[in-house]
Amino acid sequence: MWTCPYCGGTLGQPFQDDQLRGMLCLQPDCGRFVETKMDLDDGKEWNTSDL
Repeated sequence: MWTCPYCGGTLGQPFQDDQLRGMLCLQPDCGRFVETKMDLDDGKEWNTSDL
């Protein structure tokens, strides 16, 4: 399961475009973007609750 390094929250939205790849924290008091090298198409890396 993914965990936000800033707030410790576990709710995140995978995001990927031409320049960015990572997770957007969905905690109301955080909302930070965490860049990652993992393949976001590989669902094993994050919990289905992250969707």
